[in-house]
Amino acid sequence: MLSNQTFKIYHTLPHDFSIQNCEQRQEPMRVLMCTPVYFDIVDVKNIYMEKREVKLDRNKAIQQWESLKTVYQNLQKNDIIEELLMIDGARGCEDMVFCANQTFPWQMPDGEKLVVMSKMRHLSRQAEVPYFEEWFLKRNYKPLQLKVATMFEGMGDVIPHPGKRLLYGGYGQRSDRSAYTELTSILNVPVIALKLVNPNFYHLDTCFVPLTEHAVMLCEQAFTAEGMAMIRRCFEQVYLIPEEEAVKTFCLNAHVIPHSDNNKNTAIIQLGSKYALAALIQCGYHVYEIETSEFMKSGGSVFCMKMMVY
Repeated sequence: MLSNQTFKIYHTLPHDFSIQNCEQRQEPMRVLMCTPVYFDIVDVKNIYMEKREVKLDRNKAIQQWESLKTVYQNLQKNDIIEELLMIDGARGCEDMVFCANQTFPWQMPDGEKLVVMSKMRHLSRQAEVPYFEEWFLKRNYKPLQLKVATMFEGMGDVIPHPGKRLLYGGYGQRSDRSAYTELTSILNVPVIALKLVNPNFYHLDTCFVPLTEHAVMLCEQAFTAEGMAMIRRCFEQVYLIPEEEAVKTFCLNAHVIPHSDNNKNTAIIQLGSKYALAALIQCGYHVYEIETSEFMKSGGSVFCMKMMVY
C-alpha cells in the first residue's frame, strides 16, 4: 500500500488484500499510566460493574496499580520500554486510571505525532478527555477531533497490527462504525472494522491481542463470522481462547510488548490464565503475571491501565 493511496475502512477484505503490502510501522515504546487516587466504582458502565454486591477495596487497588508500575519500571531498567510516564488522575474522574480509552496516539511516516481524541459513551468519562489532550499537547502531539461519529473510545477499540500501518477497529458497543471512516481519512491508514457482538467484550482490547505480525489470540464469541473471516485472512495463526477464561481472567486484556530484540518480547497478564499463557509462551514471550482483581471489577485489566505513546 503506497503512501499516496486513498485508504479505506474494510468490512470484508478484497481478494488482493495482503498484510505484506501494508507499510511498515515503528512501535511506540513509551508507557503512560494514570495515578489511581480517585479510582472508584460509582455506577454501571459495563456488564462487570453490575455485580454491585462486590465492593472496591481501595487500598488493594492502589497496591495492585503500584505492582504494575513496578513491572514497567523494571522493563525500563532492562531497556524493554524507553520510558514510563505519568498523568495525574482528576477528582470526579473515577475511571481515568483506564488510560487506554481517552485517546488514540499515532505517528505519521514523516514523524509527526498525532492524537485522536475520544468521544466517550458515558457522560462521566467525557470529562477525562481534556486532561489527556492537555498532556499530549505538552508532548508536541497534534490533537484531532472526529466530526461525525458520536462514540469513539480510543485504544480501547483501535489496535494496530504489529509492525504495520494497519488498524483493527471494534464497533457496536463503545465506538461507532462511522468513527473508522473518519479515522482512516485523517490518519491515512486502512482500518479493518470488527463488530463486537458479545456484552462481555465491550471493547476490542478485551477480546483481541495481536502477538506477532503473523499470530493473534482472541475469543471467537466476541465477533461475527464476517469479522473472524477477516481476522483469519490477516493472521496465519489464531489462538482461540475459551470465553470462560477470557471473562474470568481478563487474559485478553493483556499488554503485549514486541521488541526489536526478540529475546526481549514481554507480556503482562492477569494471573490465572491457562490457554492465553500457553499462547504467549509459544510465541516466545517472557510473561509477567500480576493481580488486577480490583480493576477487573470495573471491567478492565492491564491493557486498559496503560497507553503506549511515542
